Amino acid sequence: MRHLLPALSLLVVPAAALANTPDDVFGVTPRTIAMGGAGTALAEDHGAVHYNPAALTGCPSSQVALDVSRISHHLSFTDENTAAPEPLVPRRARDQTRFTLGTCLALPFDLHFGFMLNLGIPGAISLDQETANKTPSFVMYGEANEQVSIALGLGWKVTPTLSLGAGLAVLFATNLPLTADFPILEPDPAEPSGYRPVAFGLGVSMDAVVAPRLGLLWSPTPKLKLGAAYRGPVYHDLDVDAQIIAKLIVEIPVPVHVDSLGWFSPRQLSAGFSAEPADGLTVAGDVTYYRWGELRTQESSYPFLNMYSLDPEGASGALVFPRPINSGWKNNLAVRAGLEKTSGSIAVRGGLGYRTAAVNSAEDSNVNLLDAPVVTASAGFTWKTGDTTKSKSPRTWWRYTLPDVRFQADLFVRIDHLIEQRVDHDAASVTAEVPTKHYTFGGNVLQFGAQATLGW
Repeated sequence: MRHLLPALSLLVVPAAALANTPDDVFGVTPRTIAMGGAGTALAEDHGAVHYNPAALTGCPSSQVALDVSRISHHLSFTDENTAAPEPLVPRRARDQTRFTLGTCLALPFDLHFGFMLNLGIPGAISLDQETANKTPSFVMYGEANEQVSIALGLGWKVTPTLSLGAGLAVLFATNLPLTADFPILEPDPAEPSGYRPVAFGLGVSMDAVVAPRLGLLWSPTPKLKLGAAYRGPVYHDLDVDAQIIAKLIVEIPVPVHVDSLGWFSPRQLSAGFSAEPADGLTVAGDVTYYRWGELRTQESSYPFLNMYSLDPEGASGALVFPRPINSGWKNNLAVRAGLEKTSGSIAVRGGLGYRTAAVNSAEDSNVNLLDAPVVTASAGFTWKTGDTTKSKSPRTWWRYTLPDVRFQADLFVRIDHLIEQRVDHDAASVTAEVPTKHYTFGGNVLQFGAQATLGW
């Protein structure tokens, strides 16, 4: 049986990711991030493919943008259970530098197309799961966001006041059937090693989980926009059956099933507004509802592996793998607001946000999923030059006509403050499924970056 675990370790293979978890947690595009993340009705750039594809129709011109941001974790955890043989240590939340390439293109028939590619280093694609255990994990930060994010969207201006939009996010599902034949210490003089070699078979198939994004944007007046959007759930789905034969004196079949969800992003509903109450002043706000509570089901073990024997009456029936008990996932809300003041080619921005916790306290759970209410503060600065309107006297270089272009530079900073939480539980007995736990956690996550945009 000791040869079984190395084989099972081969089962957890991350697939290429096209998802939106980092976008959910940190937001996209400097303008929206700096305005608190209130992007549902804030139309101007490629970030609409995430927040509301209908808002793509508000792009002032065709444009392409590249931004770079740094995400730095300053999260604290203190284990106060002095009776424990070893203090709890949370999983590391690795700092990351993320790059985003986005575009918004004007098409015929009042259509606008948007595309966004977002990836981080190190850990552009990183997924390391194991069966349920007591290791604390900040479930909204760190490895949950180490993936490639791709978004596509199309907005259509149906009437001068109404726009509709649709888009999608895709994440691959992995099927990895494995068969192995382990002749444990079975001599074979014909082999140089003196033992019979291991027979091993592996097959991989890929399916796709497609999550739709739908939105609308209504402008009852030129100074007011109202938006609503729906984002479907997307996740990596691993589904494996391992058929292993261990040979000692007799053949021992060890059929095991492994499945998991990774990089989960829940279904979401959002509604918001943007308005211009005075010249050069824009205010925006929205609220988003996240269906994290879908993970409460008995079948879900997110973010852990679920493993069980395919032959409970056989030898593999002796293998017992832990499952989460009352993991605590629950639906939550995020409320965001921001403002922007523009004067000539300069704009300054600021925003605030508040997100409720997506996980209940871990007092009655055998796992320690760490999340808390989060207060967000953000700010940003923009400088613009150039004009995309057609000039009366076209500029030329040699025998070529130069396009009218606009350049924009953005800076932004955002801080997420996890309000400190305390967990206290005394186990009913030494054999209780929920162990004694006394700890506090909280901290901050800092994000800052810059973007360059070229419009034409």
